Amino acid sequence: MHFGNIIPASILINQYTEHFVSPIHADQNNLLKHLGGMGPYVKGTGFGLCPELEWNAKPEKVFIFARHGERYPTEPVAKRLKAVFDKLKNADVKKQEGPLSFIKDWEFFIPGPDWCGMETLYGDFNGFQTMFDFGKSIQLKYGYLYKDCDEKLPIFTAGKRRCVDSAEEFGKGFFNDNDEKYNAQAKVIVLDETKRMGADTLTTSVSCKKYIRHGEYYKHPFIGKYMISEAKRLNTLSPGFNITAKDVYALAVFCAYELDAVGESRVCDALSLNTFVELEYFRDSEMWYEKAAHPYSFALGSVYVDAMIKLFEEQETKENLFFSFTHDTELLHFMNALGIFEYQKEDLSTRNIDFLRFFKTSELVPMGARIVIERYTINKEHYIRVLINDAVIPIPECQNGPFFTCKLTKLNHIVSEKMKGNNFVDKCRITEERPQELTFYWDWRERC
Repeated sequence: MHFGNIIPASILINQYTEHFVSPIHADQNNLLKHLGGMGPYVKGTGFGLCPELEWNAKPEKVFIFARHGERYPTEPVAKRLKAVFDKLKNADVKKQEGPLSFIKDWEFFIPGPDWCGMETLYGDFNGFQTMFDFGKSIQLKYGYLYKDCDEKLPIFTAGKRRCVDSAEEFGKGFFNDNDEKYNAQAKVIVLDETKRMGADTLTTSVSCKKYIRHGEYYKHPFIGKYMISEAKRLNTLSPGFNITAKDVYALAVFCAYELDAVGESRVCDALSLNTFVELEYFRDSEMWYEKAAHPYSFALGSVYVDAMIKLFEEQETKENLFFSFTHDTELLHFMNALGIFEYQKEDLSTRNIDFLRFFKTSELVPMGARIVIERYTINKEHYIRVLINDAVIPIPECQNGPFFTCKLTKLNHIVSEKMKGNNFVDKCRITEERPQELTFYWDWRERC
């Protein structure tokens, strides 16, 4: 049974509700906006553009490129969280008081090692529910594009279990939890996350050996300052735990994943919102240099964008809805190739927090992130519109169409020009025995 993502009353009356969005708090005070892509899904702020067009035009095709739903931390992160948990739990503190007074009753939220990296099942922000609700919302908005007939509805997914779970739950939501319809009409196509997939994949970052070798591009990491002060504050108000700035960082990450897994977290309540603002920038600067603005990022994302353009160029196709589920890294590469990061005029500072930056991982790739691209035909010309996490984001280099849309032919020209000398196959040296192009959107029936 599926329940709505409603924040329970116990949270609403809790002190740390100041961190959650509410009618009396500005969006900037929403904790979910500062969890660096590790926390639950949250809608994008955008630029104030209406998600619905001002007249009755409806898209004829929709392409969705989404991240999996909320998950447990991967094993390396889980080990770091367990280390700070054990340190605080085993501290010899006779009187536990202040922000950390909950430690005596504190429980670790990961049931066991087998749960690491898996989609979360419980709590108000669980990944299964997020993806089910996503599917349901897409059916309500674009369901008219799927003809209820014998034709299967393909749902493409990367091979990790959390991505497959997301694709399946999305499909169940799309078919309104009707198991008979889902089993009869949905077809989940799983694409391996291996190098042998070449360009025919939803994980080009795995296929590209050169990209993997070119890692660690983030040579001068951001060094935070506020977490040092936060550690002093906690040690003053809750003496005896000997909290360090490193512990504060781990606790902030703990908060994000505990929300994903349980739906609430007393750790969130113990930390100041400024701590999460700094956490977010730690994550943003790391993801900017190692993923989003990486020298190989455009080439990796161009595979997906080029496929989307080709699908949208076709006048008639058997499908008008294209659903894909993968990882946050792939979404960042997609946005790079689409030109979204042109809004970020300069590389992120590693000396101080750039408060005016466009690139914020919580805005762009929270758990359950989704890029929705709509194709319209206006005066016999095709135009596209981009929504990232439900917020309309015009393409910086291409927004002169009606309602800040982008003419498809212009986007094709922009991307094609950038791909010259920077295409995936050449840059990543994909050998001839591996797929040289992405074809699964067209030949998926042959693979079933």
